[in-house]
Amino acid sequence: MSKEKVKLFFNRLDYLQNSSDRIVIRKQLVNLFLGDIQNSKVLDIGCGDGSLSLQFLGNGNKLTLNDISEKMIEVVESKIPSEFMNDLTLINDSFEAIDELEQFDVILCVGVIAHVPDVAQLFEFIGKKLKPGGQLILETTPNPYPIGKLFYPYYFLRGLFSKKIPDYQKNRLKVKALLKYIEPLNVEILKTVRYSFPLPGMSHWSKSLKLRYTLFTLNNPFMARFGSEHLFLMKKNTNLDSW
Repeated sequence: MSKEKVKLFFNRLDYLQNSSDRIVIRKQLVNLFLGDIQNSKVLDIGCGDGSLSLQFLGNGNKLTLNDISEKMIEVVESKIPSEFMNDLTLINDSFEAIDELEQFDVILCVGVIAHVPDVAQLFEFIGKKLKPGGQLILETTPNPYPIGKLFYPYYFLRGLFSKKIPDYQKNRLKVKALLKYIEPLNVEILKTVRYSFPLPGMSHWSKSLKLRYTLFTLNNPFMARFGSEHLFLMKKNTNLDSW
């Protein structure tokens, strides 16, 4: 996986259309996890169209949105109310370009792990950037999930011909591996949610149908057990800081 391939994939903006259901649900869950935050410095790594973090503009919050895709950053710029322009910093680059001395009260890293060349470097970066007492929201998609393996032939053939999926091997970070990566970060897990069970042909469904179905996988306890997306809320301890 190269940064240039990741950039080219997200510059096509297909992701916003194909993942519209997950973006809506991620936004709702992030809001549910964080609540009414105030006077906080928020970092959104791989911000996409900004849906997850722009909802926290105001209340004295300062936002830093980072994405390697200039097309995504253009989408974010088009959504910023003029009165909040001074409360937001946009960084069109990989996460390493963020000021190494700056720390944040909240870090969002959702839909990112699958697309970084070096997962260990990402977690080391997060550990340095998160303040003691700060909150971290992480997402991983450790496919193929058990039942999802039944659809492997379909997804293999789709990968050969479809331009809607990345031209590189994504990181399928299992939860057990994620827990190992966060050990040095000195964080505790406060909440976790599992949802999303993609079906063959979903990319051709309407936005409303995809959203209703994905909400069903979130709200139905049985379906949630087989969800492909895992979202975690963590908090950095205020005792000895590993970083």
